[in-house]
Amino acid sequence: MQYLIKSLLVKVYLATLILGTIPISKGWAQNITQAQLAEKMQHIYRNYDSIPFLSFDVKFSYSSDTLLGKYKNEQLSGTYTMAGKKAKYRLGNIDFMQNDSFFIAVYNDDQTIIVGAPQTNNIGTKLPLRQMIDSLVNNYFNHYAVTFDSVGTDTSVINFEGADSLAQLKKFKIMYDNRNYMLSRLSYEFVETVALDSADIYTQETYPQDQQLVIQFSNYRFDNYDLDLYNQSNYIYFDQGVCKPVGRYAGFKIYNSRPIPIQED
Repeated sequence: MQYLIKSLLVKVYLATLILGTIPISKGWAQNITQAQLAEKMQHIYRNYDSIPFLSFDVKFSYSSDTLLGKYKNEQLSGTYTMAGKKAKYRLGNIDFMQNDSFFIAVYNDDQTIIVGAPQTNNIGTKLPLRQMIDSLVNNYFNHYAVTFDSVGTDTSVINFEGADSLAQLKKFKIMYDNRNYMLSRLSYEFVETVALDSADIYTQETYPQDQQLVIQFSNYRFDNYDLDLYNQSNYIYFDQGVCKPVGRYAGFKIYNSRPIPIQED
């Protein structure tokens, strides 16, 4: 399933990045050690790992510099709802649901439902870019200059800036509310080799292009107590061991990867 989510983000790596001018920090940026960074990230993760009935909205924005008239400017919105091991989230026109027994992905445009076992015991690991953040913290910290700063009085900022050729990103930034340790913005800048249009694919010229992905988190809320959201019967049912779509998804094709279909109670 990680491949499916990853391919979705590759297709939509989104939106008009109106970064604007970031307010000047009240203090100087401070260098941060790997241990200090890991501690801060664990403090942030605990919110998403343990708070019951947490919901929030996300907006992905993907853009690039203009290279000989060629540029990217895309956008994708989504909503996450979490309740311990259970989760329901929507990215673009794709719906995902996980409970104790099932992981279900509904590709509405393709009229396809994928059914499998739960992907994780800790739904907080599905936060956007969490695996990349963990990799930067645990495996590539020494290849970046990492500093800690603040914007105004309520927002803390962790900045990664590539320090050598092994740093795959030019810059990466984590912004969060220092009052409750909730994420407010993730952004990273990287360089991608782009092939310009040519009639002959063997003579296409390629050039480096600066690109950027921003994820904005908003509208945090803690009042969604409807556990029926995480019921697989909203999507599928079993008829003599055969997985079938419910009425609202009539005509959808189902791919069931569970080794032994589970009969509903």
